[in-house]
Amino acid sequence: MPTIAITGCSSGFGLVTVRRFLREGWQVVATVRREADRADLTKDAGDAARRLTVVIADITQAADVARLREAVEATSPTLEVLVNNAGTAFPAPIELLPLDDLREQFEINVVAQVAVTQALLPRLKAGRGAIVNVSSISGRIASPCIGAYSASKFALEALSDVLRVELAPFGVRVIVIEPGSSPTKIWATSRNRARARGIEPGVYEPLTSTMEQRSGELSVNGFPPEVFADTVWESVTATSPRTRYPIPADVRRLVLIRRLLSDKWLDRRIRRLLGW
Repeated sequence: MPTIAITGCSSGFGLVTVRRFLREGWQVVATVRREADRADLTKDAGDAARRLTVVIADITQAADVARLREAVEATSPTLEVLVNNAGTAFPAPIELLPLDDLREQFEINVVAQVAVTQALLPRLKAGRGAIVNVSSISGRIASPCIGAYSASKFALEALSDVLRVELAPFGVRVIVIEPGSSPTKIWATSRNRARARGIEPGVYEPLTSTMEQRSGELSVNGFPPEVFADTVWESVTATSPRTRYPIPADVRRLVLIRRLLSDKWLDRRIRRLLGW
């Protein structure tokens, strides 16, 4: 029975991916942050809970990453898939962004992803498995007010390119999924965090208000998270998977446009859209 490890499974992309792979008969090792989330995820799994191991883990903490590795090792001698899904966003114009927030953004979205990958690579090599790194359209096109998030996703894209070459001799594939906006909790969480930290937009208020409004609209009207889970399934079961999966179709078009058009044209377009 194949095994998949997925980080960040309390809600959104992680949750629907757990459901998809349990439905396909896989063993699933999933991380959440709280005991209540573990209880909810186990209850959600129903009869398939016997194939589910839920680990409470903050993947920025070495001890928690070690606990995740031990859970995987106790489940199976091989690991067929790792989905590096856990992540968060720290929104603010760069001028106003606390440097501690910038460091934490990279700690969660970049350093912790490498830590989990390093910890589970022996099992992935044994299973000649696949690593799925969850990036974003923001890893291809950077947007105002989420510069730290975009930078972290650009970094994850670069690390994925390097890992793809380094791990090829071991039969380990590296795949990047680049979602657009979807109705998950990440943006609501990030907006609440900015308010709680007392980041005042000042002269950037027109820009931050417009960005908040547009991100809220995109999240509500975005694609269903199940599309993400379907894409993970498609990518890891394909005989010859693509290296990148931008989803949905409008994101694929944006990536193509970004390749063809100049930086100055894109800058003008973004400013026009935001009234800035």
